[in-house]
Amino acid sequence: MKRIVWIISSIVAFVLLIGIISFAWIYQIAMGQKEQGHEAAIERAKEQGKLVQVDEVETFVGKEKQFIVEGKNKQNETMYVWVPASKKEKVITKKAKEGMTSNQAVQAVQKENTVSKLKDVKLAREGDVLLWEVTYLNENKQYSFSYVDFTTGRVEKNLTP
Repeated sequence: MKRIVWIISSIVAFVLLIGIISFAWIYQIAMGQKEQGHEAAIERAKEQGKLVQVDEVETFVGKEKQFIVEGKNKQNETMYVWVPASKKEKVITKKAKEGMTSNQAVQAVQKENTVSKLKDVKLAREGDVLLWEVTYLNENKQYSFSYVDFTTGRVEKNLTP
C-alpha cells in the first residue's frame, strides 16, 4: 500500500514540476516578446528625441506597434518619445507639459463613461495622433478602452470588446 502511495505521489510531483517549468518557459517567451525592440527604441529616442536619460519604455500595439519612451532632456524636462517599430515611420517627441496628464485623461473618460474600476493608463499612438489609452471596467464589469487625445484632451474613441 505504501508503495502505491509513493508511486502516485511521485507521478503527481513530476506532473506538477513539468507544469511549473512549462509555465515559466512560456512566461519568459511572452515577456521577451513584449520587451523585444526596447533597446533599439531607446537608442532612437536618445538620438532623434534628444533624451539624455530614459526612465521607462512601454510597448503599445494598435494598428502598428509603437514604443513609448519616457525620459528627460538636457534641461531636465520630462519628455515622451513615440518610436514606431517600423523605421520608415517618424519618431514624435513631446514635452510632458505640452499635453494632458494621465489623470486629466482619466477625468475626461469619467465625464463620458461610467468607470467602475480603473485598470491602466498608458500612452498610445494611431498614425500621427498621440493618445492616452485608458483601460477600465465599465458599469457592466466589462473591460473597456477609451482613447484620449494627448494634446486636446478630447475622447477620440471608446471600445468595449
